[in-house]
Parts: sequence; structure tokens; C-alpha cells
Amino acid sequence: MFKIREFSQLGQVSVKTLRYYDQLGVLKPARTDPCTGYRYYTAKQLFQLNRILAFKELGFTLEQIVQLLDEQISAEQIRGMFRLKQAEIQALIEDEQRRLTRLEGRLHQIEREQETLTAHDVVLKFVEPQMIISIREQTAPAALPSLLEELDQHLKRHSGVATRTLPYLVLWHGCEECDDATDLEVARPITQSIPESERAHVKILPAQQAMASILHPCQMQSMCSASVALAEWIETNHYQIVEKQPRREVYLTQEGDDPPIAEVQIPVYQSQGARRNPLLLSNR
Repeated sequence: MFKIREFSQLGQVSVKTLRYYDQLGVLKPARTDPCTGYRYYTAKQLFQLNRILAFKELGFTLEQIVQLLDEQISAEQIRGMFRLKQAEIQALIEDEQRRLTRLEGRLHQIEREQETLTAHDVVLKFVEPQMIISIREQTAPAALPSLLEELDQHLKRHSGVATRTLPYLVLWHGCEECDDATDLEVARPITQSIPESERAHVKILPAQQAMASILHPCQMQSMCSASVALAEWIETNHYQIVEKQPRREVYLTQEGDDPPIAEVQIPVYQSQGARRNPLLLSNR
């Protein structure tokens, strides 16, 4: 048998904890000396201690643990409970990671508020119709890289195209009923139709007569600070945003650890009574 201090070392818990477990009836010593009051434990009681600690990790109270020990839960049942808890914790981690990504994006935007993005950086141009293959989903922006990977796997299976040589697009659709999620679409341009899947679909992005656009480093998973320059330009030049058309981000380059260069595009039209803008360009 082992004295309480020796057993605490073996079980990697404090003597105070063992005394408390004894008091509550969670883990009674195998023997208590009637003269000295010293507690003694056996090696087999380490298995019981390990179960107690496992149930604590699962979030059970000590009172609940006493009941669980009385029910003699099997090791397989405990493993199942741990797997469920593991999935729950993993989901929490992913949720917090998405939140951290959003916070980093907001901080980056605040830090760059003073950068000189002026109206001269914005170009108004005609955009031709474009065939794309895309995946659309209501999700958090942090999920965009995995959606793009899913899309590229589909392209690789059905076209053999080296997707890394192609630009990719992110379409931000409006979503009045979404909370933390956003209606997002990732896309790659294609020159001919390819097989679709349950999630990947071929479509034509419509032409836009007037697209306000700006080139700027952007992180795909967060709001691009170029939005501020676009908003100011649209407001100053008396334009309005075309309804029910997504904001487009066309990612063109990726240089090492630097943010990729994206062309942020918003379809607009000029308000009635405003002076016609002579700077409309064509990309044809």
C-alpha cells in the first residue's frame, strides 16, 4: 500500500485533493489507520482515480461522478463520451479561431485607416460576362480557404487544369437573415463547361456596364480595407450600388507571406441628375 503523499505523486494530484475526495466519498482510501488516521491506497485505486479525473475533464460535478462510479460505466462508454467532448471542444476552437480571424481583419483595417487610398485609385470600367465554376454557401469568411480547396479538387478531377495559374474570385452576396454567417461564393474562371457536382456549379457572371474597382492587398477571410475607398468614391461621385448583384473580389497574385493583390469590384449606376462620369473604361 501507499501513503497518501506517495499516492498523490503516483496519481499526479495533490494531497489536499485526495483528502477532499475521501471526505465526499468519491475516492475512499483502501485503509485508514485507526490510531494515526493515516490513509493508505492501493495501486488498483489509480484506475479509479483516473476515471474520476476523466469525468472531471468531461465537465461532471463530483456528486455526479459518485453516481457514475456506482453505475460502473465501461471503458468503451467513457471513450465514447470523450469523443463527443473532443468534437465539442474542437467546434469551440474552430469557432474561436474564426472569431480571431475576424478580429485580426478588423484590427488590420483600423491600422490602415490612414493609408492614402484616394478616389484616383478607383477605376470605373465595363466588365464582360464570364463563365465560372463556383461553390456557394452560407458560412463564416474563415471557411473560404477550405471552400476554395474543395473547388480546386473538383477542377482537378474533371478538367486537369493547374488551378494555381488561374485567378480566383470571391463573391459576397447580401444575406438579410444571416447572423454570424455570410452568403459567400468562391469561383474560378473557365473557358468551357465542365461536369458539375452537387456543390460545384457552372454559371455565367453577367456583364456589368459600370463596375467601380480598385486594386489592393486583401485577406480573403476578412473585410478588405479597400472598401472604404470604394465607398467614398461612390458617395463622392453620386453613384449607387446595383441591387442584388454581389461584390466581387478577383484575387490576382500571391507573393509568399504577403497578402494577395485583389481587384475589388462593385457594380454601380449613376444617380439621376448627377453629371455623367466620362471615365468609363472598357476591358475589351
